[in-house]
Amino acid sequence: MWFVFYDFETTQDTKVTEPATLLVPNLVCLKQYCRQCEMLPDIDEDCERCGRRKLSFWDDPVGDLLSYLCEPRPWVNKVVAIAHNAKAFDS
Repeated sequence: MWFVFYDFETTQDTKVTEPATLLVPNLVCLKQYCRQCEMLPDIDEDCERCGRRKLSFWDDPVGDLLSYLCEPRPWVNKVVAIAHNAKAFDS
C-alpha cells in the first residue's frame, strides 16, 4: 500500500463574473510513504522503494500530480491519496 497526502495552492484573481473568481491551482505539495518507510522519523530521508518522500509540482500541478500517481510501481497494490481540506477540485 502507498499513501500520498497532498495540498493544492491556488490563485483566485481571475474574475468569472463580478462577484465570482476562478480558483487556479499553481502548486501542489505532497508527502508520501509506503510500508517500508512509514516508520522513518525524518520525512526528508529518501525511501529505497518510493524515493523522495516530499515533492512539489509547479508547472502543471494537477496534470503532474495525476501523472505521478499513475506511474507504474510494481510494489504497489493500492494507492491511498488524501487531500488536505478536500473539497471541490482537491478531491
